[in-house]
Amino acid sequence: MKCRARRFLFPHVYGCHKDLRKCEIRYVIIDKVIRLCLDYGKKKERRTVMAEPKKDYLNSLASEIEKKPDSFKEEKVERIVKPKRSLDPKIMIGAAAALIIAIIGVYFLFFAPKIKVENFVGKTTNDVGIWAKENGIDTKNIVMNQVYSMDYDADQIISQNKKEGSKIKKDSTLIFEVSKGADPDEKIDFPDIKSMTLDEINDWISKNKLSKVKVNTVYSDTVEKDQVISFDLKSVNENNFTRGTNLTISVSKGPQPAGEVTVDDFVKKEVSSAETWAKSKKVELEIVEVYHDTIATGLVVSQSIESGKTMKQGDTLTLTVSKGKAVKVPQLVGYTKDQLEAWAANKENAVSIVKKEVYSDAPAGSVISQSIKAGSQVDSGTVLELTISLYMPQLQTNSREYLGKDYLALNAWVDDVNYRGASITAGAWDGEECSDEYPTPGQIISYHCMANDGTDLPHGCDRPLPLNAKIGYKKSTGGCTPKPEEPKEVQIGLTPLGSEAAMKSFCDTNKLACSFNYVSTKDPEGAGKEDGQILVKKGGEPVDPNTKVKAGDALSIDVFYNPDKLNEPDKDKNDGTQNTSEGSPAAE
Repeated sequence: MKCRARRFLFPHVYGCHKDLRKCEIRYVIIDKVIRLCLDYGKKKERRTVMAEPKKDYLNSLASEIEKKPDSFKEEKVERIVKPKRSLDPKIMIGAAAALIIAIIGVYFLFFAPKIKVENFVGKTTNDVGIWAKENGIDTKNIVMNQVYSMDYDADQIISQNKKEGSKIKKDSTLIFEVSKGADPDEKIDFPDIKSMTLDEINDWISKNKLSKVKVNTVYSDTVEKDQVISFDLKSVNENNFTRGTNLTISVSKGPQPAGEVTVDDFVKKEVSSAETWAKSKKVELEIVEVYHDTIATGLVVSQSIESGKTMKQGDTLTLTVSKGKAVKVPQLVGYTKDQLEAWAANKENAVSIVKKEVYSDAPAGSVISQSIKAGSQVDSGTVLELTISLYMPQLQTNSREYLGKDYLALNAWVDDVNYRGASITAGAWDGEECSDEYPTPGQIISYHCMANDGTDLPHGCDRPLPLNAKIGYKKSTGGCTPKPEEPKEVQIGLTPLGSEAAMKSFCDTNKLACSFNYVSTKDPEGAGKEDGQILVKKGGEPVDPNTKVKAGDALSIDVFYNPDKLNEPDKDKNDGTQNTSEGSPAAE
């Protein structure tokens, strides 16, 4: 509880908010100081109180007790609790001062900046990283700003925000300016390279920090030593030359000196070591590759000149190099699918098999040809092409499979099997005719399969077909029974909507099912309507002049009349042209 109280009052001093052990171990000094300050002057006092004699003791012993010394009397120990008194101000000041000193001591002991900054100017970023790791500094607090510089090489520190000798914490931010080297895009004056010597070229490279310039020295019988033989600017011209431009300069080493070299032992060694040796000794090297059952790929099997003997520079040393164990390709033609899979599963037969499937009369899955001759030895991973039989093509799995299908579907099947080795032909050799069963033009009405000579196959089209079979079919030209013409749609227009007579004529002409209903203008339905006005409906909805109808469509026509004018002559009524009428005024 005391630790919790102190970590509540002094969380950053004690560190109890993170680790209880820090409170009990790291800061025990502060704990003792506070205890001494608070307990100062609080000593417990004890006194001895003589117990009074018991009044009920035998009277006969009273005189004897009075004669005995006080040491024989009963003693009683009691705690005397003195009233609380305020602490001495001097004690309080001393305790506070001690506490402040302790806190300051802890701060400088645990929290004050202690890491001394070094001078990293001229050093590399790797040096900064090593120093940061040694001092427990998180690299996230290190900022590297990169700039071009002619004075510092790439990755060197140019400046730092913390001076040498200053002290920092582990979480302090360090900012460094780091060189990216010289600016590769800066234009450089291009000299007359052909007239310069090797030393002048090296001085020019060093002065301008040209990291992309490569100088090759080669022997030459025509150009003096240290003189330029040639240079290559790649894809730029001299006027656009920059520090980052690739430039290759060939400089003469003078004539090649004649000499002899002692041949090393290269047997069972990597051929690359022989190539390095030959280059350094100015010896030509010829490599001959052979298969070998025991020497691994890339190792030398033998050499044309024994080790220890001498040869002239410029002469040729022939090395026989192992290609590893050869893969021997057997006669695979005739292998079944299972036999081929077993051969390919053998790790010694490490070739890459590419299969091509074609139709043939060989059993399905068997090998009918191979790209590498039987008995050949090849490298591991060599591509071996095998032609695998699909057996003969199967047209159908039921006797009516292509009936009713478009003849182009059959032709597509023929093209597919022919692409894979068959030689099937198909055509409408049985002609074409109308068919109500297959009314769509192009549908197959019937088909049959034949041998190449045109005779029907005994099993028809139900079994695999010979590779040169023929398929004859008859295709439909359409249905035999003509279909009834669809009634044409006509637009009602304005005229039929103008009067009852005109509407009746329109209905008769276009074979419409028209129903005329007579409605009085005095009825609620005819309110606001005029005598002789009509209202045409289709499907219960009013039509307009743009509405289209066709023969057989049903129309409902409401004819409005004024009962007061029934005796007046009306040629539009009773002209005998209506189809049906309901509630005719004449009937009324």
